[in-house]
Amino acid sequence: MRRRAASRLLLLSAWSAAALALGGCASTPHPDTLDRIAIQQVPPAYEGVVLLRPARGGPQVVTALGQARIEQPLANEARTRFPVGSISKWITTVAVLRLVDEGRIGLDQPVTVYLPELPPVSRAVSVRHLLSNTSGIPNGLAQALKQDRAATENLQLTPLQGALRFGAGAPAFAPGSQFDYSFTNWVIVGGIVERVTGEPFQQAIERLVFRPAGVHDTGFADAAYETLPRAALAYAKDKSTRKMSAMPPMVAASGTIYSTAADLVAIADAVYGGDLLSKEMRTELLTVQHAPEEYALGGRVRELGKGKASGAGKRTVAWESGVIGGFKTLLVYAPANGAAVVLMNNTDMEQSAQRELAETLLDALLQGR
Repeated sequence: MRRRAASRLLLLSAWSAAALALGGCASTPHPDTLDRIAIQQVPPAYEGVVLLRPARGGPQVVTALGQARIEQPLANEARTRFPVGSISKWITTVAVLRLVDEGRIGLDQPVTVYLPELPPVSRAVSVRHLLSNTSGIPNGLAQALKQDRAATENLQLTPLQGALRFGAGAPAFAPGSQFDYSFTNWVIVGGIVERVTGEPFQQAIERLVFRPAGVHDTGFADAAYETLPRAALAYAKDKSTRKMSAMPPMVAASGTIYSTAADLVAIADAVYGGDLLSKEMRTELLTVQHAPEEYALGGRVRELGKGKASGAGKRTVAWESGVIGGFKTLLVYAPANGAAVVLMNNTDMEQSAQRELAETLLDALLQGR
C-alpha cells in the first residue's frame, strides 16, 4: 500500500473552464484526476513532496510522502521546507532582471561597470555572461575549496566580499563561447546585486522577489536552518546517514534558498503570469543562451513532447533543477498556461530518475489522464 506520509493538500481557486492545456484544447483535469495521476505515476518509495497543477489558476494538488526527518521522526507534509539548490540561480536572475527593468543593471554591460575593483581583463565579461554561465572567469571558489574546504566553507564573507576575493581571475576562454557551471559566476552576480542596491543580498532578494510574489515559507538557509519549523533534512539513498552540505553566505545567489512546492509555483506565477517582470525581461528569461546545455539565464529552458506518440504536442517549459547534499528539487513550469510539476526529494534521488518522472507527470497532466 502507498505510504501517503503526511498530507494531500488540494488548493482551488477561481479558474476558467476555457483554460487551455499546452499543445491543444484538452480539458483541465479534475482534482480527483490529479490525485490519481500522483498515485499511479509517483513510485511508492518516493520520499518528499510532489505538486501537480494543469494550468495557472486551476486546481493544485500537493502530495507528501516519506520522512522529513528520520531521527525524530517527522513526516513530510505539503508545507515542508527544502533547500532548493541551484533553483536559487533562477530566483537570483529574476531579481537581476527586475533591476534591469528599473534601469539599474544592463544585461550586456561589463561587470566592471558595477565592480570596478575587478581587473581590466574582466571588461569583456558582461552580466549576461555571468547569468548564462559563459563568462570564462575561473572558478576561484572551487579552487579554494579544493585546497582547504573546511576553511573556505567557514568564511563568513558577503557575496560582494566573495566576488572581489574569488572573481578576479582572467577569463579562461572568450566570454560567451563556452559553458562552465561555476559557483564563482554567481558569487559575482551576488556582489553586483549588493553593490547596485546597497543592501545585503538576502534582503534585496526578499524585497525584489519573495515579498512581491507573496511567499511566506521561502528564505535563505544558514546555520539555523535545521531549527526552522517544517524544515526537512537530507539523507543518503539508504537513509542511514545524513547528506547535508555547508551553505556559506557568499554563495547565496547560487544555492542557499529554501522553499516549498507551493511557494516555488507562486514565484513562477508572479514571473510568468504576473507583472513582476516586463514582457521583454520574461523573454530574456526564456531565451536559451547556450544550446548544448539548454541553458538560458539562471536555468534551463526545454522543449518537451517533440515526436511523442502521446499527442501532447511540443511545449516550452522552464526547467529549474537544484541539488545540494541529498536534496534534489525540480520545478517544471509551462509559461504559456502555468502547468506545473514540482518534485522535492530529500533522499538523494538520481536526477535522471527525477527528470523522467517529471516528464511523465507533465505529459499526464496535459493529457488529463
